[in-house]
Amino acid sequence: MTDTDSSPLQQEYSKKIENNGAIMFIGSNNRDNFDQHSDTHYTYLVEQGLKPEHVFLDVGCGACRTAQKIVPYLNKNNYYGLDRMPELIEFGLNDVFDEQIVFNKSPKFSVNSEFNVDFVDKPVDYVWCQSLMSHLNEQDIKKCLNNIKRVCHENTKVYFTYFQRPGQEREQHTDSNSKVDIQYDRKVMDSIVSECGYTKIFNNTFGHPRGQWMYICKV
Repeated sequence: MTDTDSSPLQQEYSKKIENNGAIMFIGSNNRDNFDQHSDTHYTYLVEQGLKPEHVFLDVGCGACRTAQKIVPYLNKNNYYGLDRMPELIEFGLNDVFDEQIVFNKSPKFSVNSEFNVDFVDKPVDYVWCQSLMSHLNEQDIKKCLNNIKRVCHENTKVYFTYFQRPGQEREQHTDSNSKVDIQYDRKVMDSIVSECGYTKIFNNTFGHPRGQWMYICKV
């Protein structure tokens, strides 16, 4: 599933990927650093209870950094990845995954910038939004949370990271941008999540290399 986006921001992102490469665009320094992050995400999710039979939605999947270890671990047809940049997903499919893994596990991907999850054809157990909300304004965070709610069940857990700044006022006019860090006070993020119909499970530090906090919630 692909929705064409020809906005200036989309063109800006494409130029950055062309000039600097997919790995640098998503925030890894090099392939070794990319692989280290992939290992860290996998270990964390397994510790959180992820099993091969679970269905996994990766929102902002980018160059398949998390997917690199998650797709081989999951049962066939249980991974769904969504990103606005087709170049990143293409890099993941061509340079990150072994061809046989893609054939055996059949991960499904969608390219769109509206958090459209219509390509997900069964309820998901885990939603992963790594380094996504950290670059979104409140309007887009709400759009993401409200859209993914359509494929959640009562036990689905949603994970997202964000930059926490105590006392940061609620700001609704900042533009979302993948290359700009947008900060939120923890209580403001609690309010945003609650207003979207979710219940908080966890909102605190978790050892992120750039100091992002982890938020875990459920419908």
